[in-house]
Amino acid sequence: MMIGCTALLVLLGIAAIVFVVKAGAIFGWTMNQLRDQVLTALPADVTPEERERLERGFEAAVARVRAGQVEVPALKAMQLQLQSASTKAPRGDLTRDDVLDLLSTLERVGGLLPAPEAGEAEDGEPEAAPPAAESP
Repeated sequence: MMIGCTALLVLLGIAAIVFVVKAGAIFGWTMNQLRDQVLTALPADVTPEERERLERGFEAAVARVRAGQVEVPALKAMQLQLQSASTKAPRGDLTRDDVLDLLSTLERVGGLLPAPEAGEAEDGEPEAAPPAAESP
């Protein structure tokens, strides 16, 4: 029993090392798959220029993530956009607005657009102030 547990721990340790060493390659492969899935399902009203920007955005985002130059909140925003797009694309539900949202996120993560400043929403508009509390 003890030998089995030790062998399992050794295998898990090896798997963890392989994952850490190959994480960049795995991430790149996953992003390529997502990119291909989104690009093949683009709605007809997406322009050729937007398609090119989308491809550049994917490339830039992958490069910056691999280099460790992306903050966690930006990475989470990209993850949510990619999850939404990858769910809608196979069903043919991807809209131009979805693509533009994804494009904006990829360009920000990839360093092609400046990050939103504090108090500014992703679309560059000032964030709405929270409703004032009513006094009794």
